[in-house]
Amino acid sequence: MTHVRKFPVDDRSNDWGRWTTAHFQTGDGRDGFLRAVAAMPDGGWDAEATPNDGLGAQVRWRAGRFLRLNDVAYSHGGRITVHIDPHSV
Repeated sequence: MTHVRKFPVDDRSNDWGRWTTAHFQTGDGRDGFLRAVAAMPDGGWDAEATPNDGLGAQVRWRAGRFLRLNDVAYSHGGRITVHIDPHSV
């Protein structure tokens, strides 16, 4: 039996933000970040490995939770890339 991973989709039924990309310097850093997010008790963050990219992850967060998630990414040698639409500001 094979498992098919689906790329994350926007879930607008709650207060989750859009999926965005986090980049890491090493695969071990990315994997450590994914484990750290999974172990966070708050549940205000979500992260998945980016398919076919050993250094990337898809992340999203609930309102008011970005700074903590960004700190965790940074501590694992990563950065979260957030694109802001200038027309929505």
